[in-house]
Amino acid sequence: MQNLLCRRVPAGDGVELATDVYLPDGSGGPFPAVVVRTPYHRVGLQATAPAFTERGYAVVAQDCRGKYDSDGEFEPLVDEARDGQATLDWVANQGWCSGRIGLWGRSYLGIVQVPAASGGHEALRCIVPSVAPGSFFRDWLRYDGCFALANAVRWSLTHATCKNQPPQVHIDWKALNNLSGTQAIAEHVGFETPALATWAGHDRYDSYWEAVDQSRMYPSIRVPGLHGGGWFDHLTRTQYRAYSGIRDGGATAAGREGQRLLIGPWGHKTMGNRGVEHCRYGEWEFGHAADFPVLEEELRFLDLHLKEIDSGLSSQPPVRVFLMGENRWLGLDDWPPPEATGQDWHLTSQGRANTGGGDGCLRREPPGRQGADRYTSDPADPVPTRGGPLYWGLEHVGPVSQVDLMGREDVLYYRSGALSDPLVVVGEVELELWITSNREDTDIVAKLCVEEADGRITCLTLGSLRCRYRDGWSEPRPLEPGTPTSLSVQLGQTAYTFAAGSRIGLVIAGSDFPRILPNLNRMSAPWEVVESMVADNQVLHGPQHLSRLRLPVVEW
Repeated sequence: MQNLLCRRVPAGDGVELATDVYLPDGSGGPFPAVVVRTPYHRVGLQATAPAFTERGYAVVAQDCRGKYDSDGEFEPLVDEARDGQATLDWVANQGWCSGRIGLWGRSYLGIVQVPAASGGHEALRCIVPSVAPGSFFRDWLRYDGCFALANAVRWSLTHATCKNQPPQVHIDWKALNNLSGTQAIAEHVGFETPALATWAGHDRYDSYWEAVDQSRMYPSIRVPGLHGGGWFDHLTRTQYRAYSGIRDGGATAAGREGQRLLIGPWGHKTMGNRGVEHCRYGEWEFGHAADFPVLEEELRFLDLHLKEIDSGLSSQPPVRVFLMGENRWLGLDDWPPPEATGQDWHLTSQGRANTGGGDGCLRREPPGRQGADRYTSDPADPVPTRGGPLYWGLEHVGPVSQVDLMGREDVLYYRSGALSDPLVVVGEVELELWITSNREDTDIVAKLCVEEADGRITCLTLGSLRCRYRDGWSEPRPLEPGTPTSLSVQLGQTAYTFAAGSRIGLVIAGSDFPRILPNLNRMSAPWEVVESMVADNQVLHGPQHLSRLRLPVVEW
């Protein structure tokens, strides 16, 4: 591998971006190029580059603006379209480049790809983004309006606030919950956090979020894309949206028809890891099928679009997802699978669904009488985060037991009867919920779980909603205290087979800390210096207020 180190790429406004180039050995060329832009230091790509150069690719590794050896100031998300398109110009004009370029990378290395591709550069032939968000307001720094505390704080304290090596920061989540204002957080950790202050300050979908909302860029995308993620990554639901958004509305037929999706039983940092030791995540073993050659699949995709070498990829279904429970891969023609039909499971109880020992039930038939389950949401005593698709730095990530939550009175639990036959759930999970609250705002957290025959309750996927955003992200609207209100909570997407004898479980609570910052149960912004309130909430169910869990069920 030949190294052309520390080139300077002009971004067009006087800023130069530090860039390393790795070329295949020998005197051949020109080569198709794979561009990787990162805020985590381009030298980290030295270990990955040989997998590409040995395949005949030039690798271009670049520090994002304001990071490490690149000029300028790093404003997360803001400059990636301009800088990415300037980089494509530079690469396309190098003598070692064949004029065919692909973008590759995961996490923030995936974030930068859609903005760069939105300019329609003629040399760009494909993108390969994985575990990367698209709508930052809805899916990364907010979860349907709930402030994504763990994501925002951990990332802003490490990668968003420093030019070079991120500091080693111990985050005391309990202490953060008792602080008021982002300045207090800066004093607590010992340095300023301007990105966190910006993200907290824009508490509704406004022009700031609109400018970096990648879903608005999908109609400009002209090239094929391979979108990858894991069932237990906190960003994966945006990969579905990118796949379907470009497939349905991309700028060219080739781009629309060339979208592919790959989802496995992984978390944010485990996608692509090889070996039997990586066939386990959380508390579940997924078997040898989970040892999937992700990088090889990505290289096959690059071969197809940068070299016109088809190793059979074009004849395979465009969607590959791992079916948990059966621990095998599915090849699908589309996502979500059109053959999936919504199956409703209605919430009901005798008025005591609190705790794992309550009487909350999920039944296929609608309940014949009105009922309600009461619970409180106290921001000073939030329900702790346990399981589901989470940020990699948290504890208890992925499929983990909910036993720690089942004794809490502020947690409702609804379970089905034991299933007589397997139930295959593949697609988007939705909760239609009727509530009342004595406050103007409150949060709803819901988890789809499997309760196995031995009583273990494990989280499969989850969702949350800040009720003020129930009608849209731009115009928050307070609840009318005491008035029944209909909500729709998106629980993400999954592929899981409930075994015969197991039960469907649904957890409902008013907080999920530190995944989300507890709602003060009033119309305030994150860390606004106001007195918190305890919310007295009810889940309603019955003929007049049908609360139901809708599962996408397939029969194969």
